Amino acid sequence: MTQTADIVIIGSGVGGASLAHSLAPSGLRIVILERGERLKDTPEARDDVAIFQKGFYRSSEEWLGTDGESFLPGNYYYVGGNSKFFRGGHVSLPS
Repeated sequence: MTQTADIVIIGSGVGGASLAHSLAPSGLRIVILERGERLKDTPEARDDVAIFQKGFYRSSEEWLGTDGESFLPGNYYYVGGNSKFFRGGHVSLPS
């Protein structure tokens, strides 16, 4: 099966989702590509300590800083992007 899109948006975070929402009335075929999966509704998804202090959902991906030192960027790869965690809890998205 071959499908085409007029616009491809990379990432479903606050920027990508807002852009898709703004463009939806245009009638263009819009695709959002997201590397993460849907965040499951677990106790940790609503626990700010688990999210921000314990890093329960944080990726183990390491980046290299300009000083040559590696660091964990604190990115979260889920549908909704990092914005899913800004409020310290799970936000349900429509299916």
